[in-house]
Amino acid sequence: MSDPDWDALADQIVNRTLRVQPGERVIYLADPYVLPKLFEAVRLAVLRAGGIEHATTVNWTERLTAVRDREGKHPDPAAALRENEAMLDLFRPAQVFIWLPGNYALRGSTTTMQSEWVLARWPGRGVHFHWFPDLASGSGSEVTLRLYAAYQHAILDLDRADLRARQERIVAAVRGKTLRVRTPDGTDLSVTLERDGWYHLNDGDASPDKVRNARCARDREEELPAGAIRTLPIADSAEGTIRYRRGQGVAGRSVDLNAFTGDLELIFRAGHLVEANAGSRTGELRAAWDAQTGDKDRLSEIVIGSNPLLPLTIDGARMPVYWGFGAGGFRFHLGDIVESGGTFASSFSAELWFTDATVEAEGVTIIRDGTLLIT
Repeated sequence: MSDPDWDALADQIVNRTLRVQPGERVIYLADPYVLPKLFEAVRLAVLRAGGIEHATTVNWTERLTAVRDREGKHPDPAAALRENEAMLDLFRPAQVFIWLPGNYALRGSTTTMQSEWVLARWPGRGVHFHWFPDLASGSGSEVTLRLYAAYQHAILDLDRADLRARQERIVAAVRGKTLRVRTPDGTDLSVTLERDGWYHLNDGDASPDKVRNARCARDREEELPAGAIRTLPIADSAEGTIRYRRGQGVAGRSVDLNAFTGDLELIFRAGHLVEANAGSRTGELRAAWDAQTGDKDRLSEIVIGSNPLLPLTIDGARMPVYWGFGAGGFRFHLGDIVESGGTFASSFSAELWFTDATVEAEGVTIIRDGTLLIT
């Protein structure tokens, strides 16, 4: 399988998504050992656009993570805050931030949530170009190469105007409605969305015009491949059960929920997680849960996937393709949601994906068995 077209992807990042202007200062977060051809192509595109390379911050290596905590942070909270403030000082003169792929198999290879902390206080704009490999298979595996091919197709061949129009139709269908979400594993949970609340459309545009009226850090950063629609539900509206039975891949910060998805049940009442069960491992799950702090018990964000060119799954991959941004993907986010402008802050956050959910908005089916019905 041939390499992706790095030059075309770099052009998409720099000239079509960020629209870097002459004289704008650019900061990279990059790992020079991961996809070096991509890093070079992006740098070249920035320089050709007249941008100024302001700084490059690099990922932690395995030896360096030994002196960090499990999230890549300084183990002293006061020192960690000083590091965040130093990073914000670095960002202040810059206008553009480009986050390129790192070694995701190495826990703590980046300082978790530092860029999000900075973006909440910095008026610039950025792109998240993570290109996650399949962590169960490795960065050079055939599965990961198929993922890269899917990512490229969903970026370079996407009609962005069509995606934006589709996203607007989805928002119109769910705005202010109570959603009922069901899955073959037994998930059955209802949650109500704000009528006049925040709805973020990840449509591949991070231009100065798009971010001018940003309400939170999320509005100043664009994911590629694009496709996520985000909103914060009414805080106390979540009622029902989230259930996993087939060992599906999920993601969690501070609690590894992947270890429990063969038999996981999360019960919500009035917007709070009131009971967590994991069969014979319930005690282990609850012990990890009890160690967390803050608003760990809240269902804090809804994410709907809408990219028609991005598949939800790839044969052999455990995780959904690029966080379920493909059309028909659905996600509950739990816990900390400061990045999206929410009020819930916690040591815990989790991404609970579904690729085969049925989602109804007050009797109108929006997604059926993982197929988005709004086109």
